[in-house]
Amino acid sequence: MDLFALPAEPGRESEDACALGDGIAVVVDGAGLPKSMRQGCGHSVAWYARMLAEAFRVRLEDRTATMTHALAGAIGEVTDAHRGTCDLDAGSPSATVAAWRIIGDDVEHLVLCDASIVLVGRDGEATEITDDRINAAVDRRAAQLLGAGEHERAEIAAARFRALDETRNVAGGFWCAQTDPDAARHALTGRTPAAGLAAIVASSDGGTRGFQLVGVHTLERFAELASAGRLAEIAGEIRAAEDAKDEWIFAKPHDDIAIVAQSFPA
Repeated sequence: MDLFALPAEPGRESEDACALGDGIAVVVDGAGLPKSMRQGCGHSVAWYARMLAEAFRVRLEDRTATMTHALAGAIGEVTDAHRGTCDLDAGSPSATVAAWRIIGDDVEHLVLCDASIVLVGRDGEATEITDDRINAAVDRRAAQLLGAGEHERAEIAAARFRALDETRNVAGGFWCAQTDPDAARHALTGRTPAAGLAAIVASSDGGTRGFQLVGVHTLERFAELASAGRLAEIAGEIRAAEDAKDEWIFAKPHDDIAIVAQSFPA
């Protein structure tokens, strides 16, 4: 199993977290939102990500529990850990999740929101599993808030942040880990025979932005590098492409990167 993690900026605490076990990998991508959107909680996004990753890993050790049930229990545990000290109705850190678990001759996976699982077949074909409901929900609500006409960049950004807050964990919006264990029910899950896989990868969206956002490599190259354990090379290509961009509109110039890859012998 190969693991690579890199904060968005040197000296800055990463808001991604990883937890590994026997045939288990969990990647949690904490949502780097301003304090105003989580003002009820005194804990950092990094704290939330670390707590959730470890709580989920522990529950995945029980192979009789479904991944969805394990994630629901982990969300509930972390919520209970700070319910007594924080006003969670006024906001709390949140996160996206990607995880896989070897169970018998199969590999299970789970994705909640826009983290990713990449399945790499024996023939080299790569399949990404991610949930892009967040993009559609935020775009739709931001358009409603802005209305017709031209808008300044700051006005658009403010509308998108408000849309993000208003469409989180509601019907017709998107789902992520925060305070309600029921969000786990909306995760994408699947099960694949290990014999058909060359590798499986779990990644935060900072690790997949090379092919999702900046266009520095394809999904196929990402899969090739990850299968070979060349995770630092993936990150290097992403950072080089980020640095080469002249202007960023809504996306962060750099993001935390967390990637875990497991290769399977032929």
